[in-house]
Parts: sequence; structure tokens; C-alpha cells
Amino acid sequence: MRAFFSILVKDLRIEFRTKDILYPVALFSLVVVVVFSFAFLQDPKKAIDYGPGIVWVCVLFSATVGQNRLFDKERENNCLSALLLCPCKAHTIFLAKATMHLILACLVQLLSIPLIIIFFDISLVDPASFVASLFLGNIGLAIIGTLFASMLTNSRMKEVLLPLVTYPLLVPVLIAGVKVCAIAFGAPVFEDVNPWLRFMLGFDLFAGLLAFLLFERMVRQ
Repeated sequence: MRAFFSILVKDLRIEFRTKDILYPVALFSLVVVVVFSFAFLQDPKKAIDYGPGIVWVCVLFSATVGQNRLFDKERENNCLSALLLCPCKAHTIFLAKATMHLILACLVQLLSIPLIIIFFDISLVDPASFVASLFLGNIGLAIIGTLFASMLTNSRMKEVLLPLVTYPLLVPVLIAGVKVCAIAFGAPVFEDVNPWLRFMLGFDLFAGLLAFLLFERMVRQ
């Protein structure tokens, strides 16, 4: 745990000093919210229909736009090799990086998602399920994003390859998240949120297990 917090605090301290990830992702998310608000506010009565999709588009963008910068500091001067030589397991490095990814994504969403709810005048019927879906979804996005960001650290085309690799894997999380949000917004969907939330939890556990098994091999390539 000491190594985990050391790496996490180091990354967060660097990020809040430089704002290399936080500012661009926050600005991009706000632009997406503004564009969607002008594009879909012609009929406010239909906001409940496309609101869940807009929420998860913002979640996806805020979680994936900055993920290609997760290992940029370690790539300079071959610092990643030095980090791997530290007396800690590779799993600890992965967990610290994924936690940082999760924290930054949640900070951006704390700004963008309330704006979506305000602009589209959406009422939350089930706030607990809504927050749970966002939390579970962001965990899955952080796990998948961190895993493949480590694999493509030294790739020259990582900005293009990373979305192409991760987006197809994230489709199940997005479908489940949109379903839960639709129910939480009070859409006429006669479904229960619990199976979708359990599916998202199962996806996170399965992705986390694969990441713990594959991270060390992928990051040392």
C-alpha cells in the first residue's frame, strides 16, 4: 500500500501542477455538452430519450481522451523501466495508474454531467442507481484504458490506435450504462436496474483479473 500511494500521489501531484490531462479533457467534455445541448434542445420533451446516451458519450470521452497521456512521464528518459525496477509488484503500478485515471475522469464528470442534467432539465428518479452505474462504468473504463495505454506507450500512433483497440471492448459497459441511466431518468423502460448493475460489476471484475494477469507482460514489451 505504501508503494501504491507513493506512485498515486506522485502522479496526482505532477498532474495538478502541469494540468496536462485535466484541462484538455475538461474543456473537451464541456464542448461536447454545449454542442449536444444546442443540437438536441429543439424538443425538450425528448430529453429523457437521448439524455442517457449523451451522458455516456461524455463519460466515454472524459475517460478515454486523456488515457494516452497516462504513461507519458514514464516514457521520457526511459523512466518506466526505472519504475519497474522499484521494489514493488507490477500490479501495484497498474492499480495506482488506474486509480489516477479514475480520479481524473470523475473530477471531469463532476463538472460535465450536472450540466447535462441542468441543460436538459432531467429529473433523477433513481439517483443511487445512476451514481452506481457511473462509478462501475468508470472503473471498467479505467481498467481497460490503463491496460492498453501501457501496451501502446512506445507506439508512434497511440493516439489513433488506443481508441480503436479500447472502444470495441467498452461497448458492453456503455450499453449497460445507458440502460441504467434510462431507468434512473424515468424513461418508460420496464426493466430492473439490478441485472445491469450486476453485469457492470462482473465486467469490472473480469477486466480487472485480465489486467492483473497481463499488465506486467504487456508493459515490459
